[in-house]
Amino acid sequence: MISLDRTPQRFAQFLADNAGFEVQRFAACDGGLLSPAGCVEEGLISPENIYNAGALGTARSHVTLWRECVASGAPMVVAEDDIVLRADFWPAMAALLETVPGWDIVLWTHNFDWPVKVAPAPGTGQAVIQYTAPGSELDVAAYRAGRAASFLLPLLSAAGIGCYSISPAGAARLLERCLPIGATFAEYATKPGLGWENNGIDVEMSRHYAGMAAYIAMPPLALAPNDQAASTIRGHLASLHDVSVPT
Repeated sequence: MISLDRTPQRFAQFLADNAGFEVQRFAACDGGLLSPAGCVEEGLISPENIYNAGALGTARSHVTLWRECVASGAPMVVAEDDIVLRADFWPAMAALLETVPGWDIVLWTHNFDWPVKVAPAPGTGQAVIQYTAPGSELDVAAYRAGRAASFLLPLLSAAGIGCYSISPAGAARLLERCLPIGATFAEYATKPGLGWENNGIDVEMSRHYAGMAAYIAMPPLALAPNDQAASTIRGHLASLHDVSVPT
C-alpha cells in the first residue's frame, strides 16, 4: 500500500476504511524531492515528459514496485492509500485470477469518471463502459458490504491505478515498454482520434494494455474515490468524460 510519509493521516484512514486487512506499507516517493533532469538521467522519463512533481513521484513509486515484483518472482497487489477494498476482496481476487492463467495485470478498480474500453468476448468487438454522475452516488458502506458477482474483462483502456495485481511477467513487460516514459498520447476511449494527454503513469500504462494480458474487474473489487473535474492534473479534460456534453 503506497503512502507518503508526510501524510500519515491517509494511512490511518486507509486502515480504518479497510479494517481486517493486513497490508504492507510502502513509503511513496515524494515527487517534490525529484528533479525532472535527475529522472531523465536515471531513465524514468524522457526529456519530452510533462509530468508534474506529483505525477513523477507516483511514477517512481509504481516503477519501484514493478522492479521488486520482477526480483521476487511473485505476483504483487499494489494499492494507493485512498482505496476501499470490498470485504471479500482476497477470496474474490484469488478466484478471479484462476480464470485468466497467464495474466500480466488486473485492475481491481478504476477512475469512475473516465471511460473504460474492454473487449468483452472474442468476435464481439469492443465496448466502452461509462458511469453516469460519478462520485456523487458513491456509498462506501454499501459498496464494501456488497457481494455482486464480478468478472474479468480483457482491458484496452482505463484511467486510474488505485488497486491492481501485477505478475512478474507483467511487471517486466511494463518496465520494458513504458521506460523511459515520454509524452506520447494514449487513445481516448469514447472519441476515436482524440489524444489523451500523457500526464500520469496510468495514461502510459493504458497505452500498452491492448498488447498485454490485461484485465479489469467489473464490477470492481475496490473503490477509488476520485474527482477528475477537481483534479489539478486532468481537470481541464473534465468535459471529455461528461456525458452531458455533446460530442
